[in-house]
Amino acid sequence: MRGLLPQLVMRVLAAGLLTVLVAAGWALWDTASAARRDAQSTATLVSDAVAARPSFEGLAFGGVAPTPVFRDWQQFPAWSLIAPGICVELGPRDQPIQRRCGPYLAADTPPDWFVWLADRVGLVPVPVAVPVRTRYVSDAYVTAIADPGVIVTRAWARTGDLMRVAVGMAIGGALLTGLLMIRLLAPFGLLLRGIERLQQGDFTARLPRLRVAEFDRLSRALNETAAVLQEAQAVRAELTRRLFSVQENERRALARELHDEFGQCLAATRAMAAVIAQSGESTAQDGARIAEISGQMMDSLRAELARLRPPDLDDLGLRPALERMVADWRARMPAVRFELRFAGPIDAVPDDLALSLYRIAQECVTNAIRHGSPTHIALHVEVGDAITLTAADDGSPRHDGAINSGYGLLGIRERVDALGGSFELAPAEDGMRAVTRLPL
Repeated sequence: MRGLLPQLVMRVLAAGLLTVLVAAGWALWDTASAARRDAQSTATLVSDAVAARPSFEGLAFGGVAPTPVFRDWQQFPAWSLIAPGICVELGPRDQPIQRRCGPYLAADTPPDWFVWLADRVGLVPVPVAVPVRTRYVSDAYVTAIADPGVIVTRAWARTGDLMRVAVGMAIGGALLTGLLMIRLLAPFGLLLRGIERLQQGDFTARLPRLRVAEFDRLSRALNETAAVLQEAQAVRAELTRRLFSVQENERRALARELHDEFGQCLAATRAMAAVIAQSGESTAQDGARIAEISGQMMDSLRAELARLRPPDLDDLGLRPALERMVADWRARMPAVRFELRFAGPIDAVPDDLALSLYRIAQECVTNAIRHGSPTHIALHVEVGDAITLTAADDGSPRHDGAINSGYGLLGIRERVDALGGSFELAPAEDGMRAVTRLPL
């Protein structure tokens, strides 16, 4: 697809060349019309001049009719009677006996293609015959004939000069138009860059005021659109933060209720089952079974409580919470080698960011185990001007589509967007790599 500027220059050049062709056609038509007028006027002038002073010598064979001859024919002022490029023949229409041609200036010979074109378009007019009206003769005619060589040469001289000037003007006009349009269309690049920033989600940039009224209206419209989108993004981020805050509060409350109510009931049931098992009665075996089931339920409850609200995160901080999560995964997946590394002041991470990092790391590991079948998973947390969490695994590549197309990644993207960060998931050399960046 060609750009706007080349198309504009080519169209201006095409319009100029079309103008050249029209002008050349007009020059050919005007030359042919002038040749026809010259032939007609020459035939009339010579006929009138001959009729004004005839003289006769002898008779035609058989003595039937006199033959018009003029002793002073060569003394006729051809320059005043015969137009340049026109030849005059005198005598009967079918057998002229005398011929004279008007003067003309020699010019450059036209090319063969122009001669062929002149013949095709009928540039040379047909001969014009005018009778000599006297009382002595009735079969004398003056025939004016346009010299094809002279007429074509004259047309080439006019058309060639015109075409050379017009082609030069067309090319110069196209180039000048291009130079002017480069300056005039310069704001287009600025507008396109502004639109590209909007497409990339950058709603903070603003375009300057522009001198051209139409471009300035576009610039203001883009700025207003960016402002509206920025406000909507801020509102959405705030709503998402509140949603996650409410969600975490609900999780905390649910974990507390499960621990205080359901956990206590399971502990009491397990204690009573232990008493029954130690009684030595016939129900001792049933009590032992109840104690075993209660223990399994307690373990499941602890796991769910850890998922709802990691206890180490509230009590000890981000590092112990992640270490506890990795230790739990090592116990559950002994065939997978887990690696956890830290860099920078991890303890300085605020509580809300620490909880988000924990949830993101938790989801990345779960996603890798569930969909990639890896043998090695590495987590790296680096704290500097921003917080960077990198999760890499050697499982099979996945997620060729958008990163919010499923697999639990929609929650990561919403959480990261609400915090003003970025999230990237892409195939690596030996698996997948997810990088999360959050501003401090």
